[in-house]
Amino acid sequence: MKKNNRISTGIKDIHDIEICVDDIVKVTYGDAVQNFSENEKIIMEDGKFYLDHEDGTSTLDSSYYSLEIIGNIHNNPELLQEGRRISFWGD
Repeated sequence: MKKNNRISTGIKDIHDIEICVDDIVKVTYGDAVQNFSENEKIIMEDGKFYLDHEDGTSTLDSSYYSLEIIGNIHNNPELLQEGRRISFWGD
C-alpha cells in the first residue's frame, strides 16, 4: 500500500484523505463538552500503524478521537514542536 512512495495506513481522515506514515495529523479527543486537539505523527512499528504521542503510542482505529491530516514530517516539521496540544473546545 504505497502512495507516491509513501506507506498508506489504509485509514482515511475526516476529509476522506488517505493517511500515510510520516503524516502529521490533528487528533481531536473527547466529546463536545471536553475536547482538545494535538498534532501527532503517524508511525509504523512491527508492521502496525500508530499515533506517536509525547507519552507513548496508540492505534489509529479508535472511536475516541478524529484524525485530520495537516502536513508531514518532511515538509512541516515545525508542527511537532514542544507543546503539541494546540486547541481547546471553543478556541
